[in-house]
Amino acid sequence: MDVYTLEDALPAGVEPARLLGGKAAGLVTMARELGLPVPPFFTVTTEVCRRFLAGGWPEGLDAAIRAALAKLEAATGRTFGGGDHPLLVSVRSGAPVSMPGMMDTLLNVGMAPEVVAALERETGDPRFAADTWLRFVRGYASIVLGVPEDQASHAAMHDGSIAGLRAAADRVAALAERFGGIPGDPFAQVREAVRAVFRSWECDRARVFREREGIAADLGTAATVQAMVFGNLDARSGTGVAFTRDPSTGARGAFGDYLACAQGEDVVAGTHAVSGLDALARDLPETYRELLAHLQRLERHYRDMCDVEFTVMSGRLYILQTRVGRRSPLAAVRIAVDMAEDPDFPLTRREAVERVGTETLQQLAKLGTVDPAAEPIGEGLPVSPGVGAGVLCCDADRAAALAAAGTSVVLARPETSPADVHGMVAASALVTTTGGVVSHAAVVARGWAIPAICSLRDAVVEADALVVRGRRIPEGEPVTVDGTRGLLFAGDCRVDGAADLPELRTLRQWAAELAESGTGDGPAPAGARPVDRYAVLRALGLKGLAAAERIAAVLEADPAAVEALLREAAAEGLARETPRGFALLPAGRETVLAALDAERAGLDAAAIDAVFERFDALDREFKALVSGWQQASPAEAESAWARAVAALESVHERLQPVLAEASALVPRLAPAPRRFAAALAAVRAGDQSMLASPLKESYHTAWFELHEELIALSGRQRTE
Repeated sequence: MDVYTLEDALPAGVEPARLLGGKAAGLVTMARELGLPVPPFFTVTTEVCRRFLAGGWPEGLDAAIRAALAKLEAATGRTFGGGDHPLLVSVRSGAPVSMPGMMDTLLNVGMAPEVVAALERETGDPRFAADTWLRFVRGYASIVLGVPEDQASHAAMHDGSIAGLRAAADRVAALAERFGGIPGDPFAQVREAVRAVFRSWECDRARVFREREGIAADLGTAATVQAMVFGNLDARSGTGVAFTRDPSTGARGAFGDYLACAQGEDVVAGTHAVSGLDALARDLPETYRELLAHLQRLERHYRDMCDVEFTVMSGRLYILQTRVGRRSPLAAVRIAVDMAEDPDFPLTRREAVERVGTETLQQLAKLGTVDPAAEPIGEGLPVSPGVGAGVLCCDADRAAALAAAGTSVVLARPETSPADVHGMVAASALVTTTGGVVSHAAVVARGWAIPAICSLRDAVVEADALVVRGRRIPEGEPVTVDGTRGLLFAGDCRVDGAADLPELRTLRQWAAELAESGTGDGPAPAGARPVDRYAVLRALGLKGLAAAERIAAVLEADPAAVEALLREAAAEGLARETPRGFALLPAGRETVLAALDAERAGLDAAAIDAVFERFDALDREFKALVSGWQQASPAEAESAWARAVAALESVHERLQPVLAEASALVPRLAPAPRRFAAALAAVRAGDQSMLASPLKESYHTAWFELHEELIALSGRQRTE
């Protein structure tokens, strides 16, 4: 079928938005599932759009549209193109994915001189009829005929009187004649409006938007034809756009604009001074309360903040569109956390974490700035942009505990390793005295948009202090990190911006807890491998803090067996159990180091050294490809990802013989190939987090843990 009405069932297995466009799919949901007041409509599908753009107007489409218009007439009790109660329609674009304002929409279609007269007789309001006629000819001239905007605007100027409105409409209609003219046949108007909507898929602004958002060029747009409701009818009419939460700050409560005696284009085009929703609450309190109830239902149904367009006609509310709303980075974090913390809202913590992408976090990190009068006390390499501040902490475990208690922390380490991740992700900023832009600290910091400095000059990290240029800063003292410029400041020197957002700390903490719980991303073993205490404790040491299930996934072992070994180690004082998982104690670390020494002594030193050298050559290449992708500009994001995946494929292929040789020399490393293969499969499928997320079993996580193993087994030190 080329045209679908509300009563028509979609083919089995078809995603509604892909066929009908997001706008019509939302209308179907609101009308069928939620019972909201939606004006009758039908949709010409995206499939038709693709055929039209490839080969012109499809045969038989005219008849299908005429039949659908007849159904609209029956549903509304009005007559399209004439009669005592004329039916007018809007023709709206609607892509499968949200592209707000990028394509065309035409209102009041079906107008003609006799329809203007009928509207005047029906309403008794010649001003409404004249205003609607002018709106139609003005829109048709610009959108369908391509009359230049400045010419159309000039011709449409009027003094607000009925005579002025009519004269302006006549001028626009005369101007339109030079560009092909406005057809008097209402059906021809609909057909040409649908053509214009389809053509707008290829307009410059839509192309640019698709490129920026990574939207496929072959999706096409649907055209939704909907019975008009008139916000310009009288003083109890109007139009507005409402968000279920503030899209700038994320604050709870309806937020939006309302304009009395207007049509939708007056609000969304930004050409009129509008009032907030308070104006609707004041003028039409019952309608306002009804709107709030609908907004709440929509937010709970979509489990996200919604953007809603509505019209009020003589006090009666109609919902014209809904979609998941765009929001600022600040609002994205606050909304995700607030929804997941609400026990009555249907959003889990895992979904909240997954909802906030890396780009959002990076944008948020860049909002903060440092007081221009502040003097830096240290300088290093700027490896992850943004500004963060908090009390200094020199230990990952203490940093995680302080952050869990609500304290903002700056973690300072000589270097970082995978065992520090639980403290790193809880920190507001990171500082290391070694390493560069491809170091573990840098990669992790950029992956979670944590401001960071590496290779802080003339600095030493002590057990409980950071010494910079001879100045000793004890733990607990506040410091500020400017990761954009590579500068360290004493005290909290931030001004404006996002500062240290509590919700961001909460989100990172949830991500860490989910990773430690082992619920999610590791490869599923084909069969359980036997493991001993040493293998389990060594894996735990690399993770820093983890649940038994996550250790078992890494080792391809039976979770029950791993948990039993961990509890046994905890009983002997080698590990401790926390609500978030297990962690090694000093005695456990000593036990692991002793076992590592014994394991290394039994290896062929030359063979394991050769494995390390081959891995080290790939290590530099891998870090470079990850850093290149992380540091790409938004405009280069799509091409940078493609380059990173291609480079990873090459690195992975050359890694295989290294993994095979390492596993042959050290049997407990045998699960490594499966870990890398699983992560690569996820990357190939488009999951960007599985390249370098520190809180998943990403390729980066597996890489750095193997690197740690080979450093130790070859008798090297990390500082080398």
